[in-house]
Amino acid sequence: MEDNRELDSRIEEVLRAEKENKIPRMTKKDYIIAAVITLISLLGIIGGFFL
Repeated sequence: MEDNRELDSRIEEVLRAEKENKIPRMTKKDYIIAAVITLISLLGIIGGFFL
């Protein structure tokens, strides 16, 4: 029962932090930036094989 109570309190803390927007969320802009960086790095890796 002790572990269960601790787990419940942690879940409540996370939910409270989400409501207060303390946990940063990735926006659409962040996903686009991540995709561009991934594409550039993949092109660099593929290009390295042909050099």
